[in-house]
Amino acid sequence: MFVIGQPILLTGDEGILTYNKSMAGWGLVTTITLDEHRRFVIGFSTDKSMVLNEKNVATYEQGATDDDLKQILRHQGYRLPPTSAAVDQQLPQQLRQVLPTITCLDSLPEEYVVVDCEFGMLFHTQNTGSQIIREQAVTLGEKAGVFQLGALGYAGGQAPILKFNRYVDNPAFTPEMKLRGLRETGLTLADYEQQAAPLAVLQAFIDQVLRHHYPLVFWDRTNDLRLLRNLFAVHYDALSAAEQRVLGEPLAIFDGSDYTNRVITRSNHQRESVHHYLPLNGVAGLLNVFNPKQHNALWDAQTTHYVVRELAKIQQMEPRILAAPQVGTSQPKMGSMPAKSPAAFQELRLAGRTYREIATRFGVSTSTVWRAVKRGQKRVN
Repeated sequence: MFVIGQPILLTGDEGILTYNKSMAGWGLVTTITLDEHRRFVIGFSTDKSMVLNEKNVATYEQGATDDDLKQILRHQGYRLPPTSAAVDQQLPQQLRQVLPTITCLDSLPEEYVVVDCEFGMLFHTQNTGSQIIREQAVTLGEKAGVFQLGALGYAGGQAPILKFNRYVDNPAFTPEMKLRGLRETGLTLADYEQQAAPLAVLQAFIDQVLRHHYPLVFWDRTNDLRLLRNLFAVHYDALSAAEQRVLGEPLAIFDGSDYTNRVITRSNHQRESVHHYLPLNGVAGLLNVFNPKQHNALWDAQTTHYVVRELAKIQQMEPRILAAPQVGTSQPKMGSMPAKSPAAFQELRLAGRTYREIATRFGVSTSTVWRAVKRGQKRVN
């Protein structure tokens, strides 16, 4: 919804209007006019403009004063959200309310849910009628957002007990990202937009995953957890009180990348200062685990499960601590010498070889060769 004097608005259930924070960089709506082609030209305080065909506009009204505007919105069942400045002040507070108490586990729990995210870059798109201008955007300090959210739950065995796989239809993504989501889900456009609506995805994730209070396992929580919390903060006000309570409860997580580093350096006395940041599918290959669909959140979650379990097995094993390399100088005893050796010693001696040359050839001492030759001479005599 576009209202003069307001940022771009999103319509929600029960007439709730919220700010479209992914397009906050457009600024406030300053003008809404009709051009000669019956297209709506919307101007913004950032000197950007957006053009909408008349068929894409469900309804429009005009009010002379702020009171008229509020009355028109109330008549249509809508109410304006707090001012933009108030929203900006609320966001850090909302972010603090999303998973505020996180405990990092040192060992893999018996029951857990592996979570993985795929991301898409954020853009401002301006349609001037004759061309489309796309600029990279920063939303709430982030240049990317969650595009695919996958989760698999495990309880000891190899078969998942829980499966979650949803795509997020963020209007700040490029059309190519939307086409990718349509291709990978096989849904119609209408079904995709309904199932991938950000609020619907987050509500489903709370209901199917978070409310069960399983520990969450990430390969590398750095980006996944940060951008997931960010997405929840953006839509926090649209969640129910019960859903917000779930987000406020303590959460335990296990980081596979950190665990890999601990396994690698477990016998290194300087392990606290040594860090190996290795890619998931690279570590999987070393452990003989192959993922045929890399960079797919659900498949990467499954790969993470197998990799961390293999690493847990290695963690249980005693490491082989190497000593300084030494050159072997083993000298076999006479009792273990082949029966033909004394005869070979005699033959080489009769051929004019010295005791030292014979000893070097067979890897024995000079005295061993001397005794064997003397015993052979006595038997002959």
